Amino acid sequence: MRRLHSIDSIRGLAALAVIYAHTVEFGLKTRLGPFPAEQAVVAGLTEWLDLGKIAVTMFFAVSGFVVPFSLFKPSRRPILAFAISRFFRLYPAYWLSIPCGLLVLFIWAGRDIPALLVPANITMLQQFVGVENIIGLYWTLQIELIFYGLCVALFAMGHLDRRGSVVATTLLMIAAAVVLAGLRYHFQRKVPVAVPLALSVMLWGLCLRYHVFERRPGWGRALALVTGALVCAVPLVSVLAYGRDMGFQENWMKYTITYWLAMALFWLLSVGLRIEGRVFVYLGAISYSIYLFGPVVQVVLEHALAGYEAVIPIHLFAGATALATVAVAALVYRWIEAPAIDLGRTITRRIIEQPAPVAAPAPALGRSEP
Repeated sequence: MRRLHSIDSIRGLAALAVIYAHTVEFGLKTRLGPFPAEQAVVAGLTEWLDLGKIAVTMFFAVSGFVVPFSLFKPSRRPILAFAISRFFRLYPAYWLSIPCGLLVLFIWAGRDIPALLVPANITMLQQFVGVENIIGLYWTLQIELIFYGLCVALFAMGHLDRRGSVVATTLLMIAAAVVLAGLRYHFQRKVPVAVPLALSVMLWGLCLRYHVFERRPGWGRALALVTGALVCAVPLVSVLAYGRDMGFQENWMKYTITYWLAMALFWLLSVGLRIEGRVFVYLGAISYSIYLFGPVVQVVLEHALAGYEAVIPIHLFAGATALATVAVAALVYRWIEAPAIDLGRTITRRIIEQPAPVAAPAPALGRSEP
């Protein structure tokens, strides 16, 4: 399976965008820097653009574009091979981020550590049992796990590459998002609207891959249908779910722009303006660690910044955080991620892809074994 370097670049850019969004949020909250004009411009942009959510939505599209095709790799037991691959891709670096997050975000901050916090977070399933994420952005990883399960189910039924099944599943996810948004509006209670909406974006990415890169007949119409349904559903979902602020500075127009712009940018960077420079591709390779360790590095630098808030511009702090995070991520990738991925491949080769032993020929009739 060919490597899509432009998609790696999207990963890297999205990971840096998440860091930028978080550092800018901190800079505005603490009135960082000596330049009121910088603060005013950033505040004006962030009022209508949520760069962090745009980046996360692009990550979801990347997953849909890439992950399902791992199941089509030649294998005697493709689902088990997929599970091993995904486990060693996600969990080792994630487990390393847990003690780092505990130290910086809980112990250092003087917060209590509930008894179930660490055991639940180790599984990556903590939100399913109502336990807090140690690092806030873990919520996206749980959506990834749901998407993996959805891909496996479609693959097991032989429908992962069937146009009608993928379109129907996408439309079902869009409908689920609308229904949950309606329930949120009616009962004024938080419900997981983001889950089916994110799954819809992932499946949209899959349709885009089939049409543009795999050039499967008929997928152009499927992509047009799914794109149209998603574009039309996003403002409806946003108005119903985020028309009222429930504590997260929610704004339905901001959510609508976020999803529309994320889809447009992903389409542009994957189909039109393909960035394949070595630096960007490398950032894509280490993007998972950038994503995981960015919040930890940021908090460390926030403490180092104490007392100098008035003289450090927002973008200087953002740049320093990005550089430090890339350095940490490079080390994590070199010593944790890459060896874990190689170990997963080795286990797959030895346990799953190992050819079946050849049976010894039966002795000829009338002759005894020597």
